[in-house]
Amino acid sequence: MRLHHILELTKANLIYANPQMIEKKRNKEAKTGQRSKVAPHMTVLLQSGFLLLVFLLIYGFMFSAIDFSQYPGMFTTLTLLFIVMALLQGFYVVYNLFYESKDLIHYLPLPFKGSEVFLAKLTVLALMMLPYLIPILGLFIMLGQDAGHPFLLSLIASVPLFILLTVVVFFFSVVLVHLITKLAVFRKNKQLVTTVLYSASSFGMIAVIFYLSSMDPSSVEVGQVAPDTTVIPFIHFFYALLLDPSDLTAWLGLGLWIALLAALMLIVFKWVVPGFYREEEIVSVKSSKQSSTSQTSTHHLQHLEKTTGKKKTAASHQHPVSVNRTLWKYNLGLIQDGTLIMQHISSSILFPIFLLGPMVLNGLYLGELSLNYWALFFFGGFVYAFLTLNAISIVGVIISLDRENFQYMKSLPFSMKNYLKQKFLFAFVIELSLPLVLGLLLIFIAKVPLLLGFLFLSGMVIGIFTLCQYYFARDYRLLDFEWQNLTELFNRGGGNFAQFISIFGSFFIGFIVILFLGLLFTSLSSIGQLLLSLLIVLIPFIASCLLTIRYQKRFWSQFND
Repeated sequence: MRLHHILELTKANLIYANPQMIEKKRNKEAKTGQRSKVAPHMTVLLQSGFLLLVFLLIYGFMFSAIDFSQYPGMFTTLTLLFIVMALLQGFYVVYNLFYESKDLIHYLPLPFKGSEVFLAKLTVLALMMLPYLIPILGLFIMLGQDAGHPFLLSLIASVPLFILLTVVVFFFSVVLVHLITKLAVFRKNKQLVTTVLYSASSFGMIAVIFYLSSMDPSSVEVGQVAPDTTVIPFIHFFYALLLDPSDLTAWLGLGLWIALLAALMLIVFKWVVPGFYREEEIVSVKSSKQSSTSQTSTHHLQHLEKTTGKKKTAASHQHPVSVNRTLWKYNLGLIQDGTLIMQHISSSILFPIFLLGPMVLNGLYLGELSLNYWALFFFGGFVYAFLTLNAISIVGVIISLDRENFQYMKSLPFSMKNYLKQKFLFAFVIELSLPLVLGLLLIFIAKVPLLLGFLFLSGMVIGIFTLCQYYFARDYRLLDFEWQNLTELFNRGGGNFAQFISIFGSFFIGFIVILFLGLLFTSLSSIGQLLLSLLIVLIPFIASCLLTIRYQKRFWSQFND
């Protein structure tokens, strides 16, 4: 193998690992007219390095107050959580590098060895997953220190064990993704299965972050023995070996890890790597995009054309149920994109989990709350809607996802108003689903009285409906059919920074207003409380009605039935 070839291949694969960042960098260079001095692959590498440093410092600081020699269960649980985070991230990277990059067909005629191509991809995989695993190295070193070993000895013992664990995770992620792509259901429903896996990856990542954010390491004093979690057996070998290097059982367990690594390497180099160069694999990679959402969308639109063609004699304002059902299937095909699904999940529930999760886990109980606060719960649900919806949500790009199909739709004997209304209703249902489920869970966990919970959900539904109208009309105003990736759509009208400010501004302003209203409510008489409650409910309700009327006149009226 030639190191120079591996290095050049690694640079290329760094670009494939994060195409969204590279596209954003190129768009910025195109707008400014100046080429960045930082190479594209270095941009991805620097981001990964920065993330690695941040994770190491943050989690190192979080767990520095814990004596892990007293908590084997917590040690193994944290190790497993970071492994899960790395595997979830690894699925996205492995799939992009080995299956979505489409570079294998270009490498075959060139003088590259298969081992060089694979090692370059594995190197990039390591660089992308390492930030999620680096806290484990900190855990290993801290455990050695807590056991009373010299720092140098702890470091020498921790690094080889960390390398072993890391390599096992790398190879396991490659084997896992390869097995998934071999499934018949994946080959027949590639786009759908990929979307489901991306969604599971997002949910899993959020669950891990939620668990870690709920922990309070500062409450455990040095040397204090508190209730521990269950010890995870296979990972416990690392704990036992770092705690006592003379433990024979721990060395036998380490032998099992080495055997696992050998088995994974055998699978990868004997079956996985050769599979990348078989003709059927190349055909599969080349045809992956051909079976994507656009084909599904075109199929549904062709079916719609036949359906509407049969209905030409019907009244123009009548829309058969079958046509609307076809439109919903078409819109469902539009959103089956992994990046879009991950963005939707993160924007819908990630911020609420970060902001409200710790309060729930710390024992939030509202079962005995007076029903006099009914208006505050309605207003709270309305404010909650602003945490779950923004311009980078599905409703904010649902029209632009049509691309050329939007013009094609205009040529059909069908009402554009009904077409857009069905698209709006579809997006509204999608945007409402996750916040509604999360809201129900919050009500159930906090034991919120039924009436207060109903009012909270009512305020949330009204708020989401109002925001959906705004972002739907905004998408039409900023309509773009020439986008190359979803990042271009998300960056319209201010980009991610503006959305970040909007979400956190909504939370802090809403929190301050609710707190102020709560304090004001307790200082008023019964009549004053009633009047204030009516005012709290009527203001957002009237505002929503006025905005709906405004959009009916200014937006929907421009389309004919």
